[in-house]
Amino acid sequence: MKKYILIIVCALMALSATAQEKDAQLMADIRENPFRCSIVLDPYEFGPVAQTPAPKGFKPFYISHYGRHGSRSDWPADGYRGALECFSRAHEAGLLSAEGEKAYGMIAEIVRRYDDMGGRLTPLGAKEHSGIAHRLYLREKKLLRGSHRIRAVSSTSQRCIISMAAFTSELRALNPALDISWDTGEKLMRYISGGDTPDIRRDTEPFLRAHDEAHPLDTAYFMAKVFTDPAAGLALVGSELDFACRTFEVAIASGAYEMDDTLLRIFNENDLYWHAENTAMNLYLRECNSVEFGDRRMALPEVPAVMKDIVDKADEAIAGGEYVADLRFGHDTHLMAILARLGIEGVGERLTVEQSVHWRGYRFSPFAGNLQMVFYRNKAGEVLVKFYVNEREVRLVTLPGGPYYRWEDVKRTML
Repeated sequence: MKKYILIIVCALMALSATAQEKDAQLMADIRENPFRCSIVLDPYEFGPVAQTPAPKGFKPFYISHYGRHGSRSDWPADGYRGALECFSRAHEAGLLSAEGEKAYGMIAEIVRRYDDMGGRLTPLGAKEHSGIAHRLYLREKKLLRGSHRIRAVSSTSQRCIISMAAFTSELRALNPALDISWDTGEKLMRYISGGDTPDIRRDTEPFLRAHDEAHPLDTAYFMAKVFTDPAAGLALVGSELDFACRTFEVAIASGAYEMDDTLLRIFNENDLYWHAENTAMNLYLRECNSVEFGDRRMALPEVPAVMKDIVDKADEAIAGGEYVADLRFGHDTHLMAILARLGIEGVGERLTVEQSVHWRGYRFSPFAGNLQMVFYRNKAGEVLVKFYVNEREVRLVTLPGGPYYRWEDVKRTML
């Protein structure tokens, strides 16, 4: 116990020094797209990607996929109504600036679309998975055209089930000859879903709380943005911090409702940056292979279970199995653990608490974040595998070379 307390004290001291130094690239990325500050509430981004041709003689024969559900509504403490009520009173009093009026209109629309249903897949979430499936089919058309069987399984969460439906419906629309099965259930959750445990949440909390308390919202900047008279606005809303926090809660979730970044831009860009750091720490320390907590996270039963499922089904396909693809639909916490355990570059590195503040989690854990493993074989029976994360080809930190790896080498790092 004394040793653990010493670790916390030393890490907090290092974090205090590190967190004051902004990462220039992280700040530039957030300026380019403010939704990235939310890390896990960032709508899916897709852009031009490089493709390294397969070695001569190798052709794809199997796809193993894990996808997080698409954009969803959040679980705000008061259903966003606290922010809406404050903006409504300010609107009636004629205290809102032009930016405040625009924010008021957007918040009212978000509350309408939210409709008191937290965790619900939004229309954008279904579109994200349809788009990913469409591009997968076009990229792997030689493999997926014709009559083939595909096996799809989902978390029991409705947002995952509907994501699976959107993805597979798009594949069927592109190729009606595909025979796709669907499944979900509690026993499947043993490998399709997983997350940190109460003890990990307890032990990471001091670091997250210390970072959060060191970087409170710039409420003066926010109040000046939304009110023509900030002092009169303060008298109306009662607590500027509470008002700002409620509004920020709506802002970081607004992209899921296909809103632009207007709400986020009424906050100081430093607020977005510090939020990105804190959320990155939260996700990395609790779900990935951090120096301090990774050994515990990677040992949780769902992680070896999903590794075994990936290996067993890939080996089944290699041995001549009937399925050309296995599709899994789950959650960000499990996706991050999978990427960490596989050693995907950008997630698989073992970062310390102080290093984790600059982790670019939005590159790996947006809504509809996904891992695709494409298997190739030559006439001699040699099998290679290539990894894609969010449709970008990636390398492993556990093996040299890439992006094509011998499957037997990869297997040894997984089990």
